[in-house]
Amino acid sequence: MATDAHPLSRGARIKIWRPLRQILTVEFENCSFVLAEGGTIGVPVVFERERLARMKRHGTHNLKMIGVRDLRDINQTIFLHLIRERQPISRADIVKATGLQPGTVSAIVNRLIKEKLIYEGVEGPSSGGRPPKYLHVNAESAYVLAIDLGVKESIYAVSDFNGRILTQRSVLTEGDPEKFLRSLSREIHALVGTQYPRARVEAVGVSVPGLVDRAAGALIVSPNLGWRDVPVRALLEEELELPVYVENDANAAAFAELWYGPLDEVSARTLLCVLVVEGLGTGLIINGELHVGTSIGLGGFGHMTMDPKGLTCSCGRRGCWETFASDRATLDRYNRLAKPKRRVRTVTELIALAGKGDTAGLETLQLTARYLGEGIASLVHGLSPEVVVIGGQITGAWPIIGPIIEARIKSNYIVPPISFKVRPSSVLRPSLFGAIPIALQHCFGGGRNKGTNNVTVPQSSLNAARRIPARLS
Repeated sequence: MATDAHPLSRGARIKIWRPLRQILTVEFENCSFVLAEGGTIGVPVVFERERLARMKRHGTHNLKMIGVRDLRDINQTIFLHLIRERQPISRADIVKATGLQPGTVSAIVNRLIKEKLIYEGVEGPSSGGRPPKYLHVNAESAYVLAIDLGVKESIYAVSDFNGRILTQRSVLTEGDPEKFLRSLSREIHALVGTQYPRARVEAVGVSVPGLVDRAAGALIVSPNLGWRDVPVRALLEEELELPVYVENDANAAAFAELWYGPLDEVSARTLLCVLVVEGLGTGLIINGELHVGTSIGLGGFGHMTMDPKGLTCSCGRRGCWETFASDRATLDRYNRLAKPKRRVRTVTELIALAGKGDTAGLETLQLTARYLGEGIASLVHGLSPEVVVIGGQITGAWPIIGPIIEARIKSNYIVPPISFKVRPSSVLRPSLFGAIPIALQHCFGGGRNKGTNNVTVPQSSLNAARRIPARLS
């Protein structure tokens, strides 16, 4: 790290060299890092005195000055993600990829080795000097649990430090929420104790449909689940004796794209994720950070009105987007159209019927695609995202629905240089996979072993964790 002045002096400008080839902004209340494209990146940090004064006048006085340890943790996290992405990789390869001095690379790598987050593997071929040692992420340095609470079915999984699912189980979501969560916790506890008795399990990530109070880790209300005022974190922590982090399912799905999304989208500043399940929710990534709005987050665009005279939604309003494009709406539509009458219980089953020539099934999927496209078109006009990701079982019919959605979004107002990409999610159950990095954050940025439930990590530093995409089940 090179500095033009003391980091805390007036008008200081700090240069931090980052191993990224992207544009992204990292904001820490009173400081702003701007990373520019071009391989080795110099980053100016500007202390915005006027903005701070304005924030203070508005009562935002809880400010934290970034220190040397914060910068070390950020660079350490980014290095770790670089190694995860390109392992096995040598120190020399990291020097070439980042443009950093060999001594700087060695210092950060040695720190990661000391913390047992990475390890040195076999030696590579020598080019005349000392043979290089390849570096790998220590996948067993920490394990996390991911829980995806669904309306009909809930899934839990055990993941290693690489974000790879080792074990996955599903249970029916039924009964009183407290009894269900306690029963689920005991089942998870028994599985971990039996299959991973020596594993170092660090944290639990939970995704749930509805409004979430992040500070309390509680579900305020979920119309589709029929739950209200459920202390999810408290119940799970009591049973599992681990820190628990709770997030809305659509936000978790968006978060999954930061970790499992395509590498060529690494420079995207705005990503919109539309999660189509029993209900319909949206998650928004802006400048590499999950946008959550207030402490209880966004209610989601799934409840924007498409037809004031439409069907009554689970939220109590009429004609919400959810009543036209959710899985429930799609299945209800097919069950009305199908002749002879046949009961279809899942969208996956409906897609299979359409593939076999079921006319009503094909028409139903096409109509849902049009409704999805209409809603997304409104959001694209307002938010102008570079990437729109759709998640859920409906994406199994992408050859059918994809072209229809894209055609519906077209507009005379979307002209060069404005552009966007629409694609299916990188994983089949995005809300489950999103719960993994939500838990893994606990292991980054100095959050390990602190015994706290309010560990925060700069979200945009996680952009470097994008991995080779895979359609995982």
